Amino acid sequence: MENNHSIGLTGIQNARELGGYKTADGRTVKSGVLLRTAKLSAASEDDLRRLTEVYRLAKIFDLRSPEEIEGSPDFAPFQGTSDPDPDPVPGDAEYFNLPVLNMKKMLEQNYEIIEREGISLSQKIDPIQMITVSINAGMIGDGLYYGFLDDEPGRQSYSRMFRELLSLEDGRSALFHCTQGKDRTGVAAMLILSALGVPEKTIIEDYLLTNVFNEKRIGQERMMLQRSGKVPPEMIDTYLMAMDRVNGDTMTSVFSHIKEKYGSVTDYLINELGVSEAELGQLKKKFLTE
Repeated sequence: MENNHSIGLTGIQNARELGGYKTADGRTVKSGVLLRTAKLSAASEDDLRRLTEVYRLAKIFDLRSPEEIEGSPDFAPFQGTSDPDPDPVPGDAEYFNLPVLNMKKMLEQNYEIIEREGISLSQKIDPIQMITVSINAGMIGDGLYYGFLDDEPGRQSYSRMFRELLSLEDGRSALFHCTQGKDRTGVAAMLILSALGVPEKTIIEDYLLTNVFNEKRIGQERMMLQRSGKVPPEMIDTYLMAMDRVNGDTMTSVFSHIKEKYGSVTDYLINELGVSEAELGQLKKKFLTE
């Protein structure tokens, strides 16, 4: 697929960059510096070489929980396996695990619902059934995103991400990702682009690029859900959001939530993440071109 935000990786889903976006004051986000992807475990040797040689990758921010990375048996019903899923770390890049979610708390909520619905964990659980549980537990939808911003794990992790971006060496790149590179990663991209002065409309367009990069997968998943006969037609898009699709209304809702609770994204960055006004200026100097 041709896209001017693609970073040309073949084994990693949803692999793209923030470079090229225009800010409200007419500057441009530098290309090849701020990379966003899905998880890195399926990276090919060519992918790793490209990240090292073309992008000079210096820092990886893994926004997943330790349970996801380590393959916790408690998490297995939700991801289908208890195998470890660590990031490969190419070249001399530094790796940072910055979990945005309290996954233990979320798993407890899910197991309460599983028990209430009489689902046996001793048998293999149907993926569609698991998505239903996730929807009922609030793991899908706008409220999940609010939690990324409001809860302590998200605030701590996004704050650390900005600390590391401020110290990124010139000429090097940073990559941030979660599992599918769309939810936790989408909020990270929103915060970074907002800090740089990119308009909301552009940020929502970047968020929606997930549907372009995942178009084939989303089509296959839609067909699977339709053929299953287990999902009402009007709910299919909601189920797809638990898989590889996003809805622009979600990011619009996130902006509204921030304004109502914090005043503005800038206020959130300063008061909740501890990024000072001077540091916002440093970020713009580091990551924008005239």
